[in-house]
Amino acid sequence: MAQRPTIQKPTPLSEPALRKSVDPVMGGVNIPKFSAEMQAEISPEAAPLWNFVLNHAHKIAAGVVVVVVVILSVAGWQWYREEQTADARLALGRIISIQDPARRVAALEGFLKDAPSSVETAAHLELASSAVETGDWDKAIASYARVAEREGDTPLAFAARLNHAQTLMHKGDFAAARDEFKTLAASAPAEVSPVIHQQAAEAAVAAGDKAGAIASYEAAVAALPPTDKESAAFFRSRIASLKK
Repeated sequence: MAQRPTIQKPTPLSEPALRKSVDPVMGGVNIPKFSAEMQAEISPEAAPLWNFVLNHAHKIAAGVVVVVVVILSVAGWQWYREEQTADARLALGRIISIQDPARRVAALEGFLKDAPSSVETAAHLELASSAVETGDWDKAIASYARVAEREGDTPLAFAARLNHAQTLMHKGDFAAARDEFKTLAASAPAEVSPVIHQQAAEAAVAAGDKAGAIASYEAAVAALPPTDKESAAFFRSRIASLKK
């Protein structure tokens, strides 16, 4: 007779052992262990700095975030300015294409109220030129003066001051034009110095300043190259007529 198989009482499962607390891990690095190792490696002189970093980690992180926000803000502002400048240039181009100088002057004056600084010089030059077409000398004088002020010591500023002086002549303000031409002659390139001295002399003649005119014509002769005998003869004849 076959024996009945013995059924063994199952061995009770052991109570699961309480899992030991696990140190926090970030990116595969055990943070407390890493910190302890770093502190062990740090020299006593550097320990205060390390402790400061540990104690103020959240503030340092916040500071980094602020720096990133500032960088993004600056980049956004630069993009905005570039877009604004591009739009302003298109608008200025449309105004310049206006055929009627009086309408162009009015449009330029309106444009300049809110124009970005990057196109302000170009707009003032266009306004000055358009004002000359309409005979509005005051507006032309003001715009040329504005360009000269903005551009400082540059060839463009010199040209604006030269146009400013010539516009003063058109207006009939000869004494102011004479003074402007004399100032320009003192810093003019050698090749244009004689012409500017001549303009100063002519402005002085118009202002009734014979002595000033003679002095400017003499300065023009002195500034001429020795080979330009024809211009020298003309200036000397003007000097002789003024001395009569």
